[in-house]
Amino acid sequence: MADPSKNFGEAADRYSAYRPQYPPEVFDFLIAHVTSGRSRAADLGAGSGQATQTLARLFDQVTAIEPDARLAQAAQLPANAEIAVASAEEAAFSEASLDAAISATAFHWMDQNLICRNAARWLKSGGAFFPFAFDAFEVPGPVGDFYASEFKKWAAYRDRRLVECYNYRKALEESGVFASVVPYRQVLNHRLPSEMAAGLISTFSFARDYARDNGGDDYFVSVKSALTGFGETVTFTVPVIGALGIKG
Repeated sequence: MADPSKNFGEAADRYSAYRPQYPPEVFDFLIAHVTSGRSRAADLGAGSGQATQTLARLFDQVTAIEPDARLAQAAQLPANAEIAVASAEEAAFSEASLDAAISATAFHWMDQNLICRNAARWLKSGGAFFPFAFDAFEVPGPVGDFYASEFKKWAAYRDRRLVECYNYRKALEESGVFASVVPYRQVLNHRLPSEMAAGLISTFSFARDYARDNGGDDYFVSVKSALTGFGETVTFTVPVIGALGIKG
């Protein structure tokens, strides 16, 4: 099976169209803990730039790092943000040059200890590294049984890092490079039209890998048809989890 962390670019349009925006409370949490200033920030594993766009409204200069050129090309960023095609592990910033670094639903794909050590070196005193992520989506109500049955089909395609590397707090604490680590959790409810709900599911790496072996796009057409049968909208319960490490 191909490494899913290398294949996100094949769904660049879907990411831009269907992935929900991160709530403003995530960035409020970051800003509340950054005391070094707001000159420069970085977004590691930026994807198509949803989080980068918000970060650029909060800091004077932002650099996004994204290993997939297809996602980087799809990013629509403001004038004070730039994007470089490289892995987070290859990123190179000067020592004490950043006020903040984030990673939005990407940290679990990375060499977490290396990224923590690098981030701590890049940050100014009082700066913060904040990896956060959408956790597993849940679907309440009658449609939930259908979603659960499909999730079981995808399970064999779910990369181990999606299970083993989601404890961001543990990763930051075990790195030993931050003066303090503050956990984050928020639960959102997204109510989406059935077509949008099917599109969102098609952005899941493991659902796409399952579809690749089971009908391709026709599989997602069947998912859309099934979701429509439950009504015009689908509600997703979406936990946002993370941890913030502060540079002493």
